[in-house]
Amino acid sequence: MSLAQLETVLLWATLVIAIVFIVTIIVYYWYSRKNSNNYLENDAIELRYFIQKQVDYHEQITGYECLLRQHNADRSWSLPKALDSLPLQRVIFLLDDTFKSLPTEPITLSINLEYDQIISPDFRYFVRWAISRIEPMQLAIEYTPKYQPKHINKPLLRRRIREAKQYGMSFSIDNVGSDLADLKQIEWLLSDVDSLKCSMRSFRKDDPAVWLDLNLQFWNKLSQDHHIELILMGIENDADAKLAEQLNIRVRQGYRFGRPVDPEQHATLNSKD
Repeated sequence: MSLAQLETVLLWATLVIAIVFIVTIIVYYWYSRKNSNNYLENDAIELRYFIQKQVDYHEQITGYECLLRQHNADRSWSLPKALDSLPLQRVIFLLDDTFKSLPTEPITLSINLEYDQIISPDFRYFVRWAISRIEPMQLAIEYTPKYQPKHINKPLLRRRIREAKQYGMSFSIDNVGSDLADLKQIEWLLSDVDSLKCSMRSFRKDDPAVWLDLNLQFWNKLSQDHHIELILMGIENDADAKLAEQLNIRVRQGYRFGRPVDPEQHATLNSKD
């Protein structure tokens, strides 16, 4: 092979490698965008945060939980799918209007975020922004481990949580249930947890013969042992409220005290539903 031919071959090889490199970058970028910002990034999907109150022993409001809802074709509102596909930038946009309807009281505002949202580089900015917008309310970020990916970066998740707590955020584990898996998913995080939320729906048994790995008393004792506040959700009737009294659970939430409401349709959130 002559020198001229060798130069031609090398030129074409370099060109092919460059094309492959550029195509790889384009495909990777498209794939990342598709997986991280698909579905709920679509502005055509109407989303809104509803608010549900949390109360104490005397049914005095201790806080509110922000619950994301999607507007359906039949005009109903429901929990959207693929919550982890909602970029934090749009969460901020949606919450900005919601915050305008909140009372200016030193109570807690809880916001649910998914794994991908918490490990996002934007998470620290989101926490600082939310705290500055809701003062004198206190910010609590709620996380539901049962919806997290199969493989997670535990050190990164813990680092994000601890960094955000330095700004004054509290961290809550949402919807722990009656399976051993619920405990195994959060044991490594207990030292960073400020509150645990249990739902009565996870502990109701239609058949007395059904065995629950973990009962409500277990979570109550675990919370006390680790100095974590236990919040009981899904309280629908007097029997549920009585159980909360017996277990000395201070913060309660459920339809008995008020359903999630659209803040845009309520002049005040302080009135009792």
